[in-house]
Amino acid sequence: MATSTRVLTRRLVLACLVALASALLVLPGPGPTGSTYAAGARIRASIVFHKNWKDPHDGTLVWKVERRQRDGSWKQVERASWRAGSGFRGRAAKRECVKGKGWLPNGSYSFVQYNDYHGQLIKGRAFYLGNKTCRNGTLRTDLFIHTESGAHNKQCPDRKGDQLCRWEFPRINDYRSYGCVKMSPGDLADLVRHFHDWFHAGVRYPVTKVRVRVV
Repeated sequence: MATSTRVLTRRLVLACLVALASALLVLPGPGPTGSTYAAGARIRASIVFHKNWKDPHDGTLVWKVERRQRDGSWKQVERASWRAGSGFRGRAAKRECVKGKGWLPNGSYSFVQYNDYHGQLIKGRAFYLGNKTCRNGTLRTDLFIHTESGAHNKQCPDRKGDQLCRWEFPRINDYRSYGCVKMSPGDLADLVRHFHDWFHAGVRYPVTKVRVRVV
Protein backbone atom coordinates (compact mmCIF):
# COMPACT_ATOMS: atom_id res chain seq x y z
CA MET A 1 0.00 0.00 0.00
CA ALA A 2 2.84 2.36 0.89
CA THR A 3 4.54 1.60 -2.45
CA SER A 4 1.36 2.44 -4.38
CA THR A 5 1.06 5.71 -2.48
CA ARG A 6 4.65 6.67 -3.30
CA VAL A 7 4.11 5.89 -7.00
CA LEU A 8 0.93 7.99 -7.06
CA THR A 9 2.71 10.85 -5.31
CA ARG A 10 5.54 10.79 -7.85
CA ARG A 11 3.05 10.86 -10.70
CA LEU A 12 1.21 13.84 -9.21
CA VAL A 13 4.48 15.75 -8.70
CA LEU A 14 5.55 14.97 -12.28
CA ALA A 15 2.19 16.12 -13.62
CA CYS A 16 2.48 19.39 -11.69
CA LEU A 17 5.99 20.00 -13.01
CA VAL A 18 4.87 19.41 -16.61
CA ALA A 19 1.94 21.80 -16.17
CA LEU A 20 4.23 24.45 -14.68
CA ALA A 21 6.72 24.11 -17.55
CA SER A 22 3.91 24.47 -20.11
CA ALA A 23 2.66 27.60 -18.40
CA LEU A 24 6.13 29.16 -18.38
CA LEU A 25 6.44 28.61 -22.13
CA VAL A 26 3.52 30.93 -22.86
CA LEU A 27 4.43 33.65 -20.40
CA PRO A 28 5.28 36.96 -22.14
CA GLY A 29 9.01 37.42 -22.39
CA PRO A 30 11.03 40.61 -22.10
CA GLY A 31 11.21 43.21 -24.85
CA PRO A 32 13.62 42.99 -27.79
CA THR A 33 16.70 43.85 -25.67
CA GLY A 34 15.49 42.79 -22.24
CA SER A 35 13.49 45.98 -21.73
CA THR A 36 10.28 46.38 -19.76
CA TYR A 37 8.03 46.33 -22.82
CA ALA A 38 6.31 43.26 -21.33
CA ALA A 39 4.93 45.62 -18.67
CA GLY A 40 2.14 46.27 -21.16
CA ALA A 41 0.07 49.34 -20.35
CA ARG A 42 2.86 50.70 -18.14
CA ILE A 43 4.84 51.92 -21.18
CA ARG A 44 3.97 54.26 -24.05
CA ALA A 45 6.15 55.96 -26.66
CA SER A 46 5.94 58.57 -29.41
CA ILE A 47 7.87 59.84 -32.41
CA VAL A 48 7.04 63.52 -32.92
CA PHE A 49 8.05 65.46 -36.04
CA HIS A 50 8.14 69.19 -35.32
CA LYS A 51 7.81 71.23 -38.52
CA ASN A 52 10.08 74.21 -39.03
CA TRP A 53 8.13 76.97 -40.78
CA LYS A 54 11.33 78.90 -41.55
CA ASP A 55 12.98 75.91 -43.22
CA PRO A 56 10.91 72.76 -43.85
CA HIS A 57 14.13 70.79 -44.34
CA ASP A 58 15.45 71.63 -40.88
CA GLY A 59 12.74 70.27 -38.58
CA THR A 60 13.17 68.18 -35.43
CA LEU A 61 12.15 64.61 -34.78
CA VAL A 62 11.78 63.61 -31.11
CA TRP A 63 11.62 60.09 -29.63
CA LYS A 64 10.07 59.83 -26.16
CA VAL A 65 9.21 56.94 -23.82
CA GLU A 66 7.03 57.30 -20.72
CA ARG A 67 6.26 54.89 -17.88
CA ARG A 68 3.05 54.90 -15.86
CA GLN A 69 3.61 55.55 -12.15
CA ARG A 70 1.74 54.04 -9.22
CA ASP A 71 -0.41 57.18 -8.91
CA GLY A 72 -1.49 56.91 -12.57
CA SER A 73 0.71 59.74 -13.85
CA TRP A 74 3.27 59.30 -16.64
CA LYS A 75 7.02 59.85 -16.17
CA GLN A 76 9.43 60.35 -19.07
CA VAL A 77 12.17 57.73 -18.97
CA GLU A 78 13.83 58.23 -22.37
CA ARG A 79 14.20 61.07 -24.86
CA ALA A 80 16.31 61.72 -27.97
CA SER A 81 16.06 64.09 -30.94
CA TRP A 82 17.49 64.48 -34.44
CA ARG A 83 17.22 66.71 -37.48
CA ALA A 84 14.57 65.77 -40.04
CA GLY A 85 13.05 67.38 -43.10
CA SER A 86 9.84 67.09 -45.09
CA GLY A 87 8.45 68.54 -48.31
CA PHE A 88 10.25 69.27 -51.53
CA ARG A 89 11.06 72.87 -52.46
CA GLY A 90 9.39 76.27 -52.74
CA ARG A 91 6.11 77.35 -51.16
CA ALA A 92 4.49 73.99 -51.87
CA ALA A 93 6.83 72.36 -49.36
CA LYS A 94 4.78 73.90 -46.52
CA ARG A 95 1.39 72.93 -47.93
CA GLU A 96 0.29 69.62 -46.48
CA CYS A 97 -2.46 69.18 -49.09
CA VAL A 98 -0.12 69.35 -52.10
CA LYS A 99 0.55 65.80 -53.26
CA GLY A 100 4.15 64.83 -53.84
CA LYS A 101 5.58 68.17 -52.71
CA GLY A 102 4.06 69.30 -49.39
CA TRP A 103 5.10 68.10 -45.97
CA LEU A 104 3.01 65.62 -43.97
CA PRO A 105 -0.45 66.56 -42.68
CA ASN A 106 -0.59 67.22 -38.95
CA GLY A 107 -2.03 64.53 -36.72
CA SER A 108 -1.35 61.05 -35.34
CA TYR A 109 -0.23 58.03 -37.34
CA SER A 110 0.03 54.34 -36.62
CA PHE A 111 2.96 52.71 -38.38
CA VAL A 112 5.02 49.62 -39.08
CA GLN A 113 8.80 49.77 -38.72
CA TYR A 114 10.92 47.86 -41.25
CA ASN A 115 14.59 46.96 -40.88
CA ASP A 116 15.07 46.50 -44.63
CA TYR A 117 12.16 47.84 -46.67
CA HIS A 118 12.17 46.77 -50.31
CA GLY A 119 10.23 49.49 -52.11
CA GLN A 120 10.81 50.74 -55.63
CA LEU A 121 12.22 54.05 -54.36
CA ILE A 122 12.56 53.58 -50.60
CA LYS A 123 14.89 50.87 -49.32
CA GLY A 124 16.48 49.95 -46.01
CA ARG A 125 15.31 51.16 -42.60
CA ALA A 126 11.91 52.83 -42.71
CA PHE A 127 8.76 53.59 -40.76
CA TYR A 128 5.70 53.12 -42.98
CA LEU A 129 2.96 55.54 -41.91
CA GLY A 130 0.47 54.74 -44.67
CA ASN A 131 -2.06 57.31 -45.89
CA LYS A 132 -3.47 60.49 -44.36
CA THR A 133 -6.30 62.81 -45.34
CA CYS A 134 -5.37 66.49 -45.06
CA ARG A 135 -7.66 69.38 -44.09
CA ASN A 136 -9.27 69.90 -47.50
CA GLY A 137 -9.93 66.21 -48.02
CA THR A 138 -6.91 65.47 -50.23
CA LEU A 139 -5.58 61.98 -49.57
CA ARG A 140 -1.81 61.84 -49.11
CA THR A 141 -0.53 58.34 -49.76
CA ASP A 142 2.54 56.19 -49.05
CA LEU A 143 3.98 58.32 -46.26
CA PHE A 144 7.23 57.24 -44.58
CA ILE A 145 10.02 58.20 -42.23
CA HIS A 146 13.08 57.12 -44.19
CA THR A 147 16.50 58.04 -45.54
CA GLU A 148 18.36 57.59 -48.81
CA SER A 149 20.11 54.23 -49.03
CA GLY A 150 20.25 51.07 -51.05
CA ALA A 151 19.00 47.63 -50.10
CA HIS A 152 20.24 46.19 -46.81
CA ASN A 153 20.94 49.76 -45.57
CA LYS A 154 24.03 50.10 -47.77
CA GLN A 155 25.15 53.29 -49.47
CA CYS A 156 25.67 52.91 -53.21
CA PRO A 157 28.82 54.27 -54.92
CA ASP A 158 29.15 58.03 -55.32
CA ARG A 159 28.24 59.15 -58.81
CA LYS A 160 27.15 62.37 -60.51
CA GLY A 161 23.74 63.77 -59.68
CA ASP A 162 21.27 63.03 -56.89
CA GLN A 163 21.06 59.31 -56.16
CA LEU A 164 18.20 57.81 -54.16
CA CYS A 165 20.53 55.12 -52.82
CA ARG A 166 23.12 57.47 -51.31
CA TRP A 167 23.04 60.24 -48.68
CA GLU A 168 24.80 63.19 -50.29
CA PHE A 169 24.10 66.05 -47.88
CA PRO A 170 25.34 68.83 -47.79
CA ARG A 171 26.40 68.71 -51.46
CA ILE A 172 22.79 67.82 -52.26
CA ASN A 173 19.94 68.66 -49.90
CA ASP A 174 18.77 65.15 -49.14
CA TYR A 175 16.48 66.40 -46.35
CA ARG A 176 14.05 67.31 -49.14
CA SER A 177 11.33 64.74 -49.72
CA TYR A 178 8.20 64.23 -51.77
CA GLY A 179 6.04 64.48 -48.67
CA CYS A 180 7.74 61.97 -46.35
CA VAL A 181 9.99 62.70 -43.37
CA LYS A 182 13.69 62.33 -44.20
CA MET A 183 16.60 61.71 -41.81
CA SER A 184 20.28 61.02 -42.33
CA PRO A 185 21.18 57.29 -42.38
CA GLY A 186 23.01 57.49 -39.06
CA ASP A 187 20.20 59.36 -37.31
CA LEU A 188 17.58 56.97 -38.66
CA ALA A 189 19.65 54.00 -37.46
CA ASP A 190 19.85 55.62 -34.03
CA LEU A 191 16.06 56.12 -33.93
CA VAL A 192 15.56 52.47 -34.90
CA ARG A 193 17.90 51.35 -32.10
CA HIS A 194 15.84 53.31 -29.59
CA PHE A 195 12.63 51.83 -31.01
CA HIS A 196 14.00 48.27 -30.79
CA ASP A 197 14.80 48.75 -27.11
CA TRP A 198 11.05 48.67 -26.52
CA PHE A 199 9.26 47.33 -29.60
CA HIS A 200 9.62 44.88 -32.48
CA ALA A 201 9.99 45.47 -36.22
CA GLY A 202 7.13 44.41 -38.50
CA VAL A 203 4.37 44.99 -35.93
CA ARG A 204 1.61 47.61 -36.14
CA TYR A 205 1.06 48.56 -32.51
CA PRO A 206 -2.03 50.51 -31.37
CA VAL A 207 -1.51 54.28 -31.18
CA THR A 208 -2.16 54.07 -27.44
CA LYS A 209 1.12 52.13 -27.19
CA VAL A 210 3.30 53.95 -29.74
CA ARG A 211 2.53 56.49 -32.45
CA VAL A 212 3.96 59.10 -34.80
CA ARG A 213 2.73 62.66 -34.38
CA VAL A 214 3.24 65.51 -36.83
CA VAL A 215 2.87 69.01 -35.38
